[in-house]
Amino acid sequence: MEEIKDVKKFILWIVGVCIVISIIGFIMTLAVKTTDKAFIRYEEYQEMYNACTKLNTDLCRMKEIAEDDVMFAQFSKAQRVLAIQTQLNRWIEEYNAKSKMWNRALWKSNELPYQLSVEKFSCY
Repeated sequence: MEEIKDVKKFILWIVGVCIVISIIGFIMTLAVKTTDKAFIRYEEYQEMYNACTKLNTDLCRMKEIAEDDVMFAQFSKAQRVLAIQTQLNRWIEEYNAKSKMWNRALWKSNELPYQLSVEKFSCY
């Protein structure tokens, strides 16, 4: 009788240890996934901001080029400037939309602004 109680205790102890190990494994897996998402979100905001900065630089350079440049043979300077401004607006809208999402905004660098606007870009 005593041996049966000992075997039951041993089996329950093994089951308990297995459950605890499973829970710890699940929590660790969840932590790794969350960390990966955080890095992706952090980089995503930086990439969007960098794209906006690059488009602003392209816009500055485009405005410095003369109207009669060979580059404008197929598309006019005004058309190219408008295309770059449209791209910049799209990136700004995407940045702002994602910045308003609570779960994504948590992972944004403190060095990046909360919202972007065309006024923040000197050549718009």
